[in-house]
Amino acid sequence: MKKISVILPVYNVEKYIDCSLKSICGQTHQNLEILLIDDGSTDNSLQKCEEWAEKDARIKVHHQKNAGASAARNVGIELATGKYIMFMDADDWIEKRMLEVLYAMAESKNADAACCILKEDSDIPTDEQINAAGTETNVKVTFCDNKTDSGLALLSVWGPVCKLYRKDVIGDCRFEDYKVAEDLLFNTKVICSERFEKCVLVEYPFYHYIIYPGSAMKQKFQEKYLVAMEVEKKCYDMLTAISDKFADINLIGCAVSRVFEKYAQLSSEERKEYKKEFKYCKRFAKKHKKELLSTSNKHRKISGALKVYVPDLYLLTLIKRYK
Repeated sequence: MKKISVILPVYNVEKYIDCSLKSICGQTHQNLEILLIDDGSTDNSLQKCEEWAEKDARIKVHHQKNAGASAARNVGIELATGKYIMFMDADDWIEKRMLEVLYAMAESKNADAACCILKEDSDIPTDEQINAAGTETNVKVTFCDNKTDSGLALLSVWGPVCKLYRKDVIGDCRFEDYKVAEDLLFNTKVICSERFEKCVLVEYPFYHYIIYPGSAMKQKFQEKYLVAMEVEKKCYDMLTAISDKFADINLIGCAVSRVFEKYAQLSSEERKEYKKEFKYCKRFAKKHKKELLSTSNKHRKISGALKVYVPDLYLLTLIKRYK
């Protein structure tokens, strides 16, 4: 079995890192290089990483000043020596057969990447739950042998997790220093590169994404979500230049929806504070109405039309929903 390099950016995850590393070290595919990139943690995360490295020779710890997840992942790419690379968030966990299955699929099909889907969890699993997971064998596997279908498969999950990339396919693709959508942009670069053509999708949630109070999905409205709209517009343009099929993912519609939803969750006083930013979002939606409505999904098309033509009314419905 060829070596797989598993890259984890680590930042203040002392509560979750043990669970993540148990799930990685317990993989049935054992030829691993586990790269822990500590991004200037201020809690006991680095100490825990070093303790794990003492117990398992496959673990290597790299410490750097805080520079963000993108910089940490880029360091991991430079350090990786495996044929394949997998990115993982240090507060998530994976089922024990994930790497075995994705590796077997990638090798048997000579694929540039193999990926699965994820499951959202709200609790840290017990050791028993980690050991018992991953016994499912009757799962749907789809092999794609062209850039468009392979790209759509890779974007089943927008981020870099849930995926096994061949390192030479990543090539010079790197993460850019954005706080949101940098992961989508990375995958867009991979898809658009001349090296990417074939992908395998395993429709089983080997990857468990833990949603906790401080996770990205729980964060309040911030200006970075406005920047994300621009990044996702860039991704939209790059992908639809390959095929109009990528329009159906509705990247811009999802980016605008994120801003609407985060804004609606604020208190009335907080909404006054970000009134200017929300006006920018409304202008952005109107400017890109064609892209918002370019989807075969009926619900997304209706949602896009509401954001374009009656944004304040749509906002009121969201505010009532979150109350």
